[in-house]
Amino acid sequence: MKLHSLFILNKAGACLYSRNITKDFENIEPNLITPFFSAIFSFSESVISRETPEILEMGGFRIAFKVAEEYIYAILADTSASLLFIESRLISIDHEFKAFLENNEVEPYEVIENSEFDAKIDSIITGDEELVSSQPLYKKIIDLFNSLMFENEILGAALFSINGKVIFSSLPTEILLSSLKELEIRHIVANEYAMTFYSLENDQKVFSRIINIPWKLEPLLIVVLYESSIHLGMCEVNLEKITKAIENIL
Repeated sequence: MKLHSLFILNKAGACLYSRNITKDFENIEPNLITPFFSAIFSFSESVISRETPEILEMGGFRIAFKVAEEYIYAILADTSASLLFIESRLISIDHEFKAFLENNEVEPYEVIENSEFDAKIDSIITGDEELVSSQPLYKKIIDLFNSLMFENEILGAALFSINGKVIFSSLPTEILLSSLKELEIRHIVANEYAMTFYSLENDQKVFSRIINIPWKLEPLLIVVLYESSIHLGMCEVNLEKITKAIENIL
C-alpha cells in the first residue's frame, strides 16, 4: 500500500517539484514522466476541470490527480493504496505548497529544491504529521490489541484513521485491503459508519466499528478478526468490551 512519488506541475505541464518517497521509482527522471501527464491533460479536459481527484489505474499502479487553481498535483501509488488516504494527502500537499510559495519566490519553470519542504512533503505522504501528537494514545490501543491476541481473544486487528491511514494492522493482507475498500465505499456512497461484520469462507468473522474521539475532529475505525468457533453473539459482546476499553483509554 505504498505511495511512491509526488509531482507538482503547472497547467502548462512543467514539473515544478517532484519527490520519490520509496525507492521503487527513484531512477525515473521527472522530465520523462511529466510529458505523459501533459498528454493526459491535453486529451481529457475532465481531468483538469474537476476539483475532486481523478484516478487512473494501469499495470498495478494508480495515479491520482488533483487540480487546484493553476497547479496540478499527481501521486503515483500502488492500486492497493487507500483512495481516501491519497485524497487527504493531495489536499494537505496543496495547502503546504501554497504556503511555501507565499514565503519563497519561484520562477514559472523553476524546479524547486528545498530540503525543508522535502521533509514536510515526506511527513504528509507517510501520514507521520498526523501521528506525532497522538502516538501515546495509539500505542495504548495497539498494546490492547496485542494483549487480546496474546490471550487468544482475537486473531488480529487493525486501527485506521477515517481518511484511510493504516495506523496499525495485524490482519492478513487480503482482509486489510478489503477493509480499506469497504471504508472507501461507505465513505463515498453513504458516509455511514455503523458497525458491520461479515464471515469468511473458513467461517472466521470480521467486525468493524467506529470509535469517536471527543477532542478530535475525525474518529478512528477498528477492525477485529475472530476465530471461526466463536459465535456471532460472543463476537459482538467482545467487540463491545474492546470499544469500552478504547473509550476508557481516550
